Amino acid sequence: MGILFEIKYKIYGGKRNEYLELVKKLKNFYLNNGIEDYKLYEDEKGQNEFTELFIFADEASFEKFEDDTNEEVNNLLSTLVSEMVIDKKVRYKTKKQVEL
Repeated sequence: MGILFEIKYKIYGGKRNEYLELVKKLKNFYLNNGIEDYKLYEDEKGQNEFTELFIFADEASFEKFEDDTNEEVNNLLSTLVSEMVIDKKVRYKTKKQVEL
C-alpha cells in the first residue's frame, strides 16, 4: 500500500533562488534513495508557499526514509528550516493509499 508524505511551508522571498538550488540537491538524493516519486509545488495564490510531495511504494520504504540519516541531507534540511522557512513553521501530513 502506497504512502504519500506531504510537507508545507512558506519561504522568505529573498531566499527563493537559494531555496530552489537546495531543493534540487535534495531531490537528487531522494530519488536515489528509495523514494518512488518526489514533486515540488508552489501555491498558485501564495507566492513562495511550497508543498513537497513524496510518494513511497509501501510503508517499509517510508519507514526506511524516516530512519536513514545522511549528514549532507541533514545539513541541507537544517539550512532550509532555520534560514529559509518563515517562522520555522513546517506542516507535515502522512497519508496511506486506499485500495479500491
